[in-house]
Amino acid sequence: MSILNYFFIGAAFTFIVDLLLSMERIRSHPAVENQEWGIRERIICIIVWPISVVIFSTAFIKQFFK
Repeated sequence: MSILNYFFIGAAFTFIVDLLLSMERIRSHPAVENQEWGIRERIICIIVWPISVVIFSTAFIKQFFK
């Protein structure tokens, strides 16, 4: 896998997060109510997406197989 694939997957992941954050139901949640989602956060999300996927996956699995 080349570095470009890594960045394309990160861009797609960031796009999905961006779509989720544009939903009013999620935007009104107290945890994200006063948070900004700017270009700096998008770039960081593109770079560190594998770490967030691993954290989400382990938390999801632990929730059901505890």
